[in-house]
Amino acid sequence: MPSFEIPDGPTTVPLKTEGGFHKGSAVFGVTNKTGEGLTARFSVQVQGDGKPEWYQVQGESERPVAAGENQTVTVVAKIPAAAPPGQHRIKLRAINVNDPDNDSTDSTAAAVTIPKAAPPPHRDPPFPWWIVAVAGGVLVLVIAVIIAVVAMSGGGKVPNVVGQPYADAVKALDKAGYKTVKRTDKEIDKAPDTVLDQSPAADAKAKKNEPILLTVAIPLPAPPPEKPKEEPPIVEPAEANCDPAVGACIDGFVWRGAWPNDRVCVAPESRDLAQLENNQAGARRNPNGGPYGPDTCLMGYVWRDGYNGDHVCVTGERRTIVARENAAGPSRYRACRPERIIPRTKAASPAG
Repeated sequence: MPSFEIPDGPTTVPLKTEGGFHKGSAVFGVTNKTGEGLTARFSVQVQGDGKPEWYQVQGESERPVAAGENQTVTVVAKIPAAAPPGQHRIKLRAINVNDPDNDSTDSTAAAVTIPKAAPPPHRDPPFPWWIVAVAGGVLVLVIAVIIAVVAMSGGGKVPNVVGQPYADAVKALDKAGYKTVKRTDKEIDKAPDTVLDQSPAADAKAKKNEPILLTVAIPLPAPPPEKPKEEPPIVEPAEANCDPAVGACIDGFVWRGAWPNDRVCVAPESRDLAQLENNQAGARRNPNGGPYGPDTCLMGYVWRDGYNGDHVCVTGERRTIVARENAAGPSRYRACRPERIIPRTKAASPAG
């Protein structure tokens, strides 16, 4: 006969959409029918197209329940708003942690209805202002072309820009109406970007649309660098006190060491707590034995289950923490740093 009874529970779970999720909750009443205190483990069973990750038990999933006590258990729903519409059912399951395979109870099913997504609001198409902008741009372009043709149809004297910086020369020619400037570079031992020559020459007559060719100074090429000397590479030794066959924990974590060869990386305080639990193991076992023989825990304690056969008695909260540490172990592990050979940067020889 099951130790727990779930007589009170909803038949539906109302949902409210906010923040990109459909949210809701369901409250169940759970009663310990036996004459002794037990530890219950609660979970949500999903039937139909629902997903287990949408639901969780509020608070601790394992908690003690005194003899004859009735406790309230709240199941919280958080369903993505993008989930397809439809209906599924959920049940609350209560398991006696001392006999999980044979002693469990399910509540009656509660229906959960996922609503259809609301259609986006209708918006009138915006006024095509781009047509006005394009028409205005075309008009400005036509006027600019007419002005340019008129301005460049006549001729004038080309200003003298030899000896000026290239940027100043271009501005002077632009001011005189010569908009097209072509540049050719010449390597020479003079100030970079200085105009060395121009064509047409200074004071020569040229049409405004005729290109002006400027010869501009650029630095002489730098001499090739000297060949570096050969230097032996730097040898960085492998990480000390680190067995490559085992590896090490990342910074801030240590081996838990709850049993020989326990290589799960945890915070230092969790390692200390594991040692304390090992030391107190005998005091937390039932001296009169029980359903599990001499390994039966006192009321309020369960097996740690850090590995198959870990029968050290701990609180339900600690067993949950140990399970999370086991799951997070690979992300806190790193390999030993191997030996590295770093080539040296070749140094230039002194000038002779």
